[in-house]
Amino acid sequence: MAKKPQLLIEYELEFLNEKLKELKEYIKSNPFDKLADRMAYKETKGGGVIPICVANKEAQRKDLTQALKDYAEILRTVESMREKEEVKQKNVRGTQELTPFEGGVI
Repeated sequence: MAKKPQLLIEYELEFLNEKLKELKEYIKSNPFDKLADRMAYKETKGGGVIPICVANKEAQRKDLTQALKDYAEILRTVESMREKEEVKQKNVRGTQELTPFEGGVI
């Protein structure tokens, strides 16, 4: 019974690691000093077009700041999960497995 929660935690760690990589690439590809207002053109009723601001610098900066906060939070979560798993693995001697009580299932 101790195998199922361990596999679930391993899957969660892999998933969080993938999300960390995605966030890191997003942050790297959008540096703060390269931000500019994103403009697009909207068609009017009369058939003309007018420029509109899709995302201004401030909104993009806020999004990047939130991404950095999310990255830090996910990183702390992953590290704490790894530490908990290491502690559980150190409790086992030899080739024995943890009982459900020892593994935290019960």
